[in-house]
Amino acid sequence: AYGEVIKLAETNYWFKLGEHQQWLIDYIEANPSFIQPDYRRNEVLGFLKNNTLEDLCISRPTARLNWGIPLPFDKDYVTYVWFDALVNYISVPAARGDKLLSSVFGVPSSELELWPADVHVIGKDILKFHAVFWPIMLKAMGLPLPKQLLVHGWWQKDGAKISKSTGNIVDPVAVINEWGLDAFRFYVVRELDIGPDGNWTDAGFKSRYQAELANGLGNLVNRSLSMLKRYRNGVVPARSDELAPEATKAMNDTRALLEKNELQGALLAIWSLVARANQYVDQTAPFKLAKEPANAKRLDEVLYNLAETCRVLAVLLWPFIPQTATKIYAQLNFPGMPDKFSEATWGRLPAGHTIGDPAPLFPRKDEKAA
Repeated sequence: AYGEVIKLAETNYWFKLGEHQQWLIDYIEANPSFIQPDYRRNEVLGFLKNNTLEDLCISRPTARLNWGIPLPFDKDYVTYVWFDALVNYISVPAARGDKLLSSVFGVPSSELELWPADVHVIGKDILKFHAVFWPIMLKAMGLPLPKQLLVHGWWQKDGAKISKSTGNIVDPVAVINEWGLDAFRFYVVRELDIGPDGNWTDAGFKSRYQAELANGLGNLVNRSLSMLKRYRNGVVPARSDELAPEATKAMNDTRALLEKNELQGALLAIWSLVARANQYVDQTAPFKLAKEPANAKRLDEVLYNLAETCRVLAVLLWPFIPQTATKIYAQLNFPGMPDKFSEATWGRLPAGHTIGDPAPLFPRKDEKAA
């Protein structure tokens, strides 16, 4: 079915991988964060310690293969695709004038500092090329390695491989058109941790939309700002720090997790603040406090804590769902985008500030519409 197998003997150029095998083992062991998650690092170390690296054939003769990137030093050969593909990671920054690489490639320099990469994100199926071939190639050139290789898994749908031929697919454009871009962004981060495979289900998407976006975040922001509008004409009362410890913990946890590229964990840390604030509404019952003038001060405290929590959430959520975060900021009557992490510090909502008009962030969808 696949044609006749023909054994060939031909002359090619080779790259001596094996000479650097022990160096690479030592480097990975001395730099445990170089390959993440940890089990991917262990996978690479296991491969290196249990196999002898063969020299890598980096060319194909044009007499047999007439397409490909020509070898610059021999017009009769083209480059093995995984050899020239990896080189792009440095040739492109060099072409953009990277300070370090421009001198190596002899091209004009600029103020850009693009290499080494802080994080090099790859799929698990191309781990060997990036964790074995590429570091050795860079060492041979005397160039620094990426600071980290971050290896992600694959998406499945309904527990099976995504496949166009079988029709087991997710159409992101259709999902976005129906549910919104931020709902899509939220689900793919909420459902897929960096490293293992993730599983998309339509039922799971709808469930998270209703429970976590509409009933969780959306409900919190809408009722918090609506009560401030109703009970205080939208004017922020004096500062109160009742929820400050929870907000500060969420901020610190989010930052720490993002710095470790644990996006799902960071989102869960933010949602712990969403859950706590919704619980706070139920516990303090501001709609009941508003009925008694004697409770005015307590109502002020509750309303400030809720409004300030909404502001903090806008900042923390901006990397994940930027359109929604910007809407929250606008409803608080702040210009621009909440794109400075330092603004997540508690207490930046000034007393006397007048908020804008609340509006639903994630309209609920009934079963028929969904």
